[in-house]
Amino acid sequence: MNPHQLEALKKMSQSRMGIYEQRGTEGNQVRLRELLTDREYVCHVASGYRGKAGELWYVRLFPPLEPELATYHIVFTTPYVLIGVTKKDWIDFLRRNIVGMKASNETEAIHRLMKFGPRKNYWNKFVLLGYRHHQPDVIFLSGIPDLKSTLPHA
Repeated sequence: MNPHQLEALKKMSQSRMGIYEQRGTEGNQVRLRELLTDREYVCHVASGYRGKAGELWYVRLFPPLEPELATYHIVFTTPYVLIGVTKKDWIDFLRRNIVGMKASNETEAIHRLMKFGPRKNYWNKFVLLGYRHHQPDVIFLSGIPDLKSTLPHA
């Protein structure tokens, strides 16, 4: 592998899914802000979906692969737009679940929760049980993972 490929793989392995609020667009990019951390990212969305301000997205972000050429992050997955629940519902979920993560601070706890979940296949199961419908460029999920009664296929 050449050094650029190795660096790209390293960035990919360090990335994770997250819950973000769509905060508008900047040219062809979308601005996302992560819940709890409040970190903002200008992103290229590979599927082409731009959404609208206020939507909640469950996506995997890659940092800029060539920061000298492009400073935006990349939404690597087709966006999962979270419907039927509120931003407060998701913030409450995150706060409930970071408590159980073995981490030295809140940022690390969020990273562990969103990358690994509380148990194996946690996030895959949420996608399966929360699926509502899709379009070619976006998938819609509803419910909160730890509140079984809110999931349409539980």
